[in-house]
Amino acid sequence: MPRLAFRSAMLLASLLAGAQASVARAAEEDTQFWLTAFVRGKLGKDVFLTLDTGQRWREGQIGPDQQNVRATFEVEVAPRLRLGAGGAVFETAGATELRPHQQIRYINGGWDLRTRLEQRFLPGAQRTELRIRQRVQYSRDVSDKVELIGSVEWFGVIEARSDRRDPDGVEQIRFIVAAAFDVGGGVEVQPGYLLWYSPEAARTDTISHVPQVAINYRF
Repeated sequence: MPRLAFRSAMLLASLLAGAQASVARAAEEDTQFWLTAFVRGKLGKDVFLTLDTGQRWREGQIGPDQQNVRATFEVEVAPRLRLGAGGAVFETAGATELRPHQQIRYINGGWDLRTRLEQRFLPGAQRTELRIRQRVQYSRDVSDKVELIGSVEWFGVIEARSDRRDPDGVEQIRFIVAAAFDVGGGVEVQPGYLLWYSPEAARTDTISHVPQVAINYRF
């Protein structure tokens, strides 16, 4: 592995370890496993499509296992700048949540910066929850067949789903490190680790450890 790539991998690991140590105090922890499949490609000169579906196995204190499917369409409106919209369906023990979203994305030199606004229609909620997601992702090729990926994503609630929930502050932060392996035919296998930190104003913070595997197909 080239020296620069090795240093990049060590930096990502150090940042993740530091983040975990800083939030581990007085926090409840759980473990999950996520399996996700992505299909990505161009529908036209400046039109892009991403489809994904996933299964999330979760410990009982977090909730039942969860399944989801999502579609996102993007249009390149300027060099490296895309506007997009789409929606997702989440199924949790027979309860269905709908999540339309709109986003703006900037991609350049390994950096992938995305701002996404979600509307969450949850069963039994007083109103639609509005949530903003800010993600910074960086990827680097370490060989013709291997890519390292690191990202951090911040979630904030703009409009809470009920009067009992405080919309101010951070809802959660996700840190991800992963490696994508090109296995041919447009397919990549991407094992990784997600550290999910949820600060709670009224009770103990929570940390989720989420080993995950993504299968990516590009056309």
